[in-house]
Amino acid sequence: MTAMPQARTAGTLLVLSLLAPAAACHRHAPESRVKSVEARIDGITCPTCVPPLTASLKRHYKQSAVEVSDEKDTATIQFADNESFSPAEFRAAVERVRMHVIRVRMQACGTVQTSDGKTWLTAGDNRFLLQSDGDLPPNQPVCADGTLDSQGDPATFHVSAFRVQGASGH
Repeated sequence: MTAMPQARTAGTLLVLSLLAPAAACHRHAPESRVKSVEARIDGITCPTCVPPLTASLKRHYKQSAVEVSDEKDTATIQFADNESFSPAEFRAAVERVRMHVIRVRMQACGTVQTSDGKTWLTAGDNRFLLQSDGDLPPNQPVCADGTLDSQGDPATFHVSAFRVQGASGH
């Protein structure tokens, strides 16, 4: 009778060992979202400016990590997986406390697409017009770092560095 449980255990281990690489690859599937923003803010003049800006940003980005620095005059958000970035909403949250966004540095992952002679990055709920000194591969998942110009419509993402994401993570 002891041979039966051992056979089941061996069979279970065999199945798990065959599924483990697939599960590991699944965990590394390309993601599509804005991962973080760091904005230079005009109006952070002293430590007492930090709590109102932090509270305004946390009202919109409840689950994301928000950090405001009066030493660097920056607001940084590391987005939770289930929260998305909106340039207009971010700007509104800053302006709600009578401050202004000067420059936004962004890290985003998504898919590069071309249409009508323009290159775009679709990252979660966002679609940014791309500008880059390097050639971004079309129809490929990438993670990019750069600055965001959200004054125009559409917002333009000036990519300074990127890496192609492997579909399997290998």
